[in-house]
Amino acid sequence: MLKRVRVWWSRHVLSARPAVIYTVALLLCLLLGWLLALLATIVQERTELQWRAESVARQLELQLTQGDMALLRIDAIPAEASCMASSAGLAAIVQSVPHARHALREWADGRRCSANPSRSEAVPAQPLSLQSLAGGGYGLVLAHHANGHSVLELNAVSLLEQLQTQSRGMRVGLVWGAQYLSLADGVAVLSVLPDSGLLYRQTVSGGLLDVVVQETWGTVFQRALLHRLDTMLLALAAGGVLGWALIRRKLARNTSSWEIAQGIRNREFFTHYQPIVTAELGECVGVEVLARWRHPVQGAVRSDLFIPAAEDAGMIVPLTRYLLRRVSKELKPVALPPGFMVGVNIAAEHLGMPDLVEDCKPLLAVLREKKAVLVLEVSERFPLPEHQVTHRVVQDLRQLGVKLALDDFGLGHADRNYLRRWGFDYLKVEKGYVSALGKDSFKANILDGLLSTSRQLGVQVIVKGVETQGQQNYLSVKGFQLLQGFYFGKPMTLNHFRQWLYSGITQDRSAAAAREAAAAAANSTR
Repeated sequence: MLKRVRVWWSRHVLSARPAVIYTVALLLCLLLGWLLALLATIVQERTELQWRAESVARQLELQLTQGDMALLRIDAIPAEASCMASSAGLAAIVQSVPHARHALREWADGRRCSANPSRSEAVPAQPLSLQSLAGGGYGLVLAHHANGHSVLELNAVSLLEQLQTQSRGMRVGLVWGAQYLSLADGVAVLSVLPDSGLLYRQTVSGGLLDVVVQETWGTVFQRALLHRLDTMLLALAAGGVLGWALIRRKLARNTSSWEIAQGIRNREFFTHYQPIVTAELGECVGVEVLARWRHPVQGAVRSDLFIPAAEDAGMIVPLTRYLLRRVSKELKPVALPPGFMVGVNIAAEHLGMPDLVEDCKPLLAVLREKKAVLVLEVSERFPLPEHQVTHRVVQDLRQLGVKLALDDFGLGHADRNYLRRWGFDYLKVEKGYVSALGKDSFKANILDGLLSTSRQLGVQVIVKGVETQGQQNYLSVKGFQLLQGFYFGKPMTLNHFRQWLYSGITQDRSAAAAREAAAAAANSTR
């Protein structure tokens, strides 16, 4: 799992352009900073809401206490008094209680007097209720039911406005049962308590009424963004440092995956071509394409260093795709002899990807015009993945005329069953066997026995590492047909290889013409 994450990071994140990496680093740090600021804001706002709710509840409790005291005064109005006197007393009580707007006294015998005789409403059964009034507006109605009924009505809207002022911008509401009264833009609304945003609920009047102090998520997000500028600035600075570190090799620049991805994007990788010749005449019949890397800082990087690094970082397949495209463009204007082999090294994991067929098609199209052959070389060090996809890819490639070579033969553990199962067309013998000629009889015997094995399997052998004429003569006498090594030609650039190839073809044609002329002269003298 960690390897997959690392490969994904290398291919999709660290392979991006520096400007993209810098921008993403800034955005990620800003997002993280905002999330931290949002979390801190939520914690702080919850504490603030609790404190505000408790403060508003105390204010409301004070108002309700004054209302209860007023109800006691209403209870004390004697039944013997005239209704006119009782109404005057009720009006005086309403005038003395903040936010009171109406009072009513009904005695046990059914007689009723009101501070406003024009109003006639039913007496509520609950000691505290929230009502929508017939004359408009909303009231908080307090009632006593001892020795008759005493009712005091408070203006809920004006009371809410006072409580709202105490909350400093937070929305305050009153909850009674399923009803919720709040002020929205100065307009009182009686509805159901919404469940969005941050809220804190405080019980007052012995549980008969609840105070809710609420703040919407939009307000919370805005405060997290605007009121936490210090966190945003720190996050911006952290993003700048992270982006600078990624670009300046503090973090990602030191990772091989980022370096290789940068090299592919900047076309720092290029190709060299090493000839493959016949053992008897030294005629060039193919080349092996070798990857080279010219790093802008480190200069020439050895292939035995960056190839394993690319494999470990999961970048070997993108690198191979890049080289296949580059070779197809480079060889397009080059004239090649019919049957010429072009060998390209690929990783075992690449051979298990169906995309390999599409990756090879541009180069195959170029080689098909020249009647040349594409040879994919896989190392014996890493066995091919044994699953149906790999076998299917090999079959599809063979249908397109692609040959398969087993490189570094002698260093791995390939046996006859392995060679038969995959049907290799070529075995490229590791150069250590050639350098051991005359020194290590064991390796020399293995090299001698390889010819008989290859004939039985129908495989051609290419011996690598030939550096002297003596080695060439020995291998030619033994019956090896294809050789590769510094003695015939070191890896060279395309222009150098083209000159080398064309000069060899000219010399071969001149020698053939001379032999034909000599044979014709000999026949004429007879």
